[in-house]
Amino acid sequence: MFKSIIALSEGWRFHIRGIRFGFSHLSFLFPSVLPFLVTLALYMFAFYMFTLHADDLLRMVWQIETAESSTYMGRLYWAYMRVVKLLLYLIVLVIMFYTFIVLSNILASPVYDYISIKYELIHYQNTRSEQAAPLAKGLLTVVKEEVKKALLMLIIPLPLLFIPVAGTVLSFIVAAVFIAWDYIDFSLSRDSPLLKDRIKAVWRYKLILLGFGCPLLIPFLGLMIMPFAILGATKLYFDRMKQTLQIETLP
Repeated sequence: MFKSIIALSEGWRFHIRGIRFGFSHLSFLFPSVLPFLVTLALYMFAFYMFTLHADDLLRMVWQIETAESSTYMGRLYWAYMRVVKLLLYLIVLVIMFYTFIVLSNILASPVYDYISIKYELIHYQNTRSEQAAPLAKGLLTVVKEEVKKALLMLIIPLPLLFIPVAGTVLSFIVAAVFIAWDYIDFSLSRDSPLLKDRIKAVWRYKLILLGFGCPLLIPFLGLMIMPFAILGATKLYFDRMKQTLQIETLP
C-alpha cells in the first residue's frame, strides 16, 4: 500500500519536473506550448460557432408560434429554450474538455515526437542513429499511430460507464493511464515498437502512469499543466522507465 502511494505521488511530481525543465530550456518550451495554443484557438472558435447556432439547433427539434399557442404551451416552450439550452451547453463543454487532450495530441504528434528525440539526443549521446534521426518515423506515420491510440483511448473506457458506481471510477482510472501512456508513447514506441511490449511497460508502471495521468483529467488543472505534459512525460520515460525496460529486454 505504501509503495503504491509513493508510485502515485512520483507520477504527478513529474509534471513539476517537466514545468521546471521547460522554463530552464526555452528551446523545449516553445514547441511544447504551441500545439496547445493552436488547439485552444480551434476549440474557442468551434464553441463560438456553437453559441451562434444553439437556438437554431433547438428550434430544429421543437418550435411553436408563441403568439398562437396557449399560455401553458408558451411557458413550456420558454422553459425548453432555456433549460434544455443550458443542458446542451453543459454537454458540449464536457465533450470538448474530454476530447481536447486527444485532439491536441493528434495535431501535436509530430512536434511531441521531435521533443522526445531532441531530449534523447541531448541526454543520451549513445543513442542509435537510426532511432535518433529527426522525425525518424515520418510525419504521416506518427499522426496515423496517434489516431489509432486516440480511438483506443476513447472506445475502451466507454463500456465501463454503464457499470453503476464502480464503472465511473474504473473509467476514470483507465482514462488516466491511457492519457499518460499517450504522452509516454512518443519515447516508448522507439525503444519498444511492438504493441505487446508497450502494453507490458504500461502495466509495469501503471501506478506511476496513473499518478501522472490523473491531474490531466481534473478540470482547469488539466488545462493549466497540459502544455508542459509532454516535457514531464519525456523525463518520466528517460529518467525513470528507460533503463529498467532495457535491462528487462536483454537476452
